[in-house]
Amino acid sequence: MRHSQIFLLTVLAAILLCVSACTNKQSARSIPADKKEIIDRFLDGTLDPSYTPALFFGHFGGDQKLGEGAVQAHLSLFLKGGADILKIQTEQPMPYVEDLTMDTPLVPEDWYAPTVEVIKEVLSYVGKDVYVMPTILSTHQVARQGFGDDRLPAWSVERPEAYKRMLDSYTQAILWYIRECKKIGVEAFFTATQGGEQKFYELAVPGGFFETWIKPYDMAVMTEAAKDTKFTILHICDWEGPMDDLTRYLDYPGKIVNVPLKIADTPLSLTETYEMFGRPVLGGFNRKAEIGKDSPEKIAEMTREIIAGGPKGHLMIGADCSVPNPLRITDNIHAAVSTAHGR
Repeated sequence: MRHSQIFLLTVLAAILLCVSACTNKQSARSIPADKKEIIDRFLDGTLDPSYTPALFFGHFGGDQKLGEGAVQAHLSLFLKGGADILKIQTEQPMPYVEDLTMDTPLVPEDWYAPTVEVIKEVLSYVGKDVYVMPTILSTHQVARQGFGDDRLPAWSVERPEAYKRMLDSYTQAILWYIRECKKIGVEAFFTATQGGEQKFYELAVPGGFFETWIKPYDMAVMTEAAKDTKFTILHICDWEGPMDDLTRYLDYPGKIVNVPLKIADTPLSLTETYEMFGRPVLGGFNRKAEIGKDSPEKIAEMTREIIAGGPKGHLMIGADCSVPNPLRITDNIHAAVSTAHGR
């Protein structure tokens, strides 16, 4: 075993003991020591409201995308930030494809095998006490990696048969990834969707771009992720521009929802989101604003304000999407998480 692995194991053991000790001090308020039990109680509505769960995440770069570097980056963010779930970023991109003239699949079905190895190692460290939650990108998001934003939408109109073959090929790789994760012990998934942004309304796709090329593939992937697992988080991403309609997602799987801060240029509150979906909500912070810029003291103050204005007992503190440079802002993340935990 590498020295770095021994170090991580030692630190993890110490942190988990600290979590147990800190939560045991609050035993009168019935706060579980086990982070899995915390989330289980949150989902079934029995978690003491003095404790608000939290989850922050962000992308890693360089040698932290795969292999030992990815394992250490994820564990470091989890340990320093203190979140209640360890979310795995799926950083392994699809290879760039020049054309769709070939008949063979664009990628092998087991394309995500290296990422599965990262998840397996992270599970070996914390999987007993913490939900390790892989990110499942939508077929549309994966296609963006393989074909690029500059030509992807047009192909959905100009070459629909080839476009479908592309999406089918990527979907098989995503489904393989989900099933392999389940085999190694994954119990929860973070399922993301893009393609519902307003800019896609302009495309002359019969039946609509979202209805034809987004939702059917989303539902296939997300239904598989939700099958025989404890829970999934539905992340509705506005990475490609503003949205004006969330009702199209009301039948999507996901026991917790994470949505944009604005819909049709109007702020959307956490309470409004909870009332719309009837499910717990993850969010509160703007990924592009305070969480990465203000002081830990200001972040703690904002966290208290978010909790006070959110749906009581149905809120998980976090951001609307990936925060920038997560390993550089762990002091702010920890301030938000510890405040949410009532410490």
